[in-house]
Amino acid sequence: MPGWTVNQLLEATQGTLVVGNGSEAVNGIGIDSRRLAPRQAFLAIRGPRFDGHAFLQEAIDRQAACLIVSQRPSTPSAIPTIVVQDTTNALGDLAAFHRRRFAIPLIAVTGSCGKTTTKDLIAHLLSEDEPVLKTQGTENNHIGLPLTLLRLAPTHRYAVVELGSNHPGEIAYLARLAQPTMAVVTNIGPAHLEFFGSLEAVRREKLSLLEALDPQGAAIIPGDQLDVLLEAKSRIRPGMTLVTFGASDQCGVQVVETHRKADGLSLRLRGTPGELFLPLRGFHNVENALAALACLKALGVSFESVRDRLRAMPPPAMRSELIRCNGFTIINDCYNANPLSFARALELLGELDTARKVLIAGDMLELGGAASKAHHMIGELAARSGIDVLLAVGDFAEMIARGASERRPLTTEIYRTV
Repeated sequence: MPGWTVNQLLEATQGTLVVGNGSEAVNGIGIDSRRLAPRQAFLAIRGPRFDGHAFLQEAIDRQAACLIVSQRPSTPSAIPTIVVQDTTNALGDLAAFHRRRFAIPLIAVTGSCGKTTTKDLIAHLLSEDEPVLKTQGTENNHIGLPLTLLRLAPTHRYAVVELGSNHPGEIAYLARLAQPTMAVVTNIGPAHLEFFGSLEAVRREKLSLLEALDPQGAAIIPGDQLDVLLEAKSRIRPGMTLVTFGASDQCGVQVVETHRKADGLSLRLRGTPGELFLPLRGFHNVENALAALACLKALGVSFESVRDRLRAMPPPAMRSELIRCNGFTIINDCYNANPLSFARALELLGELDTARKVLIAGDMLELGGAASKAHHMIGELAARSGIDVLLAVGDFAEMIARGASERRPLTTEIYRTV
């Protein structure tokens, strides 16, 4: 991995060197003093429940090569020290600087749901022959993305990163750091409405990813969502490529046939001989697979060459994850649900052929004024999916139960907490 000098840290952060020598060598950047490696720079991040400045001595004891702070340490030290206005912004500046060192394809994935599965699919399909850097789990925010970018190394041939947002302007900021050569939008749905206010605002936020796209880059867009497609086209600039995916005839990557199998899904694509097998349950994963395949198409990778690799895709954790235990089948879909992702999990529940179905439903967060209506709708969908028992938990448990009971009678229990 390319090293740093203190002078390069200064250049990236536009900070002020208040102690030490700018030619000092630095072997990477860390924000957790407990895991800091010798000769790394320690960046003192301030958070809502912690302040990295309280751990400067621990970083010094761990042989930090440099300190990056927003206030001068109270205890004098000979270690090179850079003062910046905001250490969180400095982390982003360092990540963007490091990203510019690598002329490799970087694929940025965003959307209302399916981001992590699509990101994992793309990275999995590309990694058979080439080393790929990818976002670990869901580290997709103003801390996680910079840390991912700082892991870029000369051995990587591709990078696949996930961009998340729950406030306006966050995608644009993250995209400027990532400098993508390819932008993938999985779908647009009613997520984080408490902060966005409307579905139109969510769409604008997600598609702001295209503003930072490389002038010769490719945009991968859901062709079945016409409002998304139209706005994406208005943001595409000359020299960029647009690849659409979906079931509509106008889609560049079009699924024409889908069948549920015992352990996954089989797909037929227009213009591709034979079937592709996806070892993930739930028809919503067809969309995730199409987005990943559209990305490969834009990269010039043939679907035939990844047929076996697709078959070997491991299932993502906590996203329509099927767990079989003592005769029970558990669908674990409990990571940060929104109405669209919850509805898709219920579709999967409805697909399962079992004697008895129990739904444990918790609150969906950050929906603002749409929360009551959204939870009522989830209750209706739950009843429609064929559940026998509903255990509703949380502040909106009664709304979920009411929506279900208005659809049909079923055994219901309500809990405020567990």
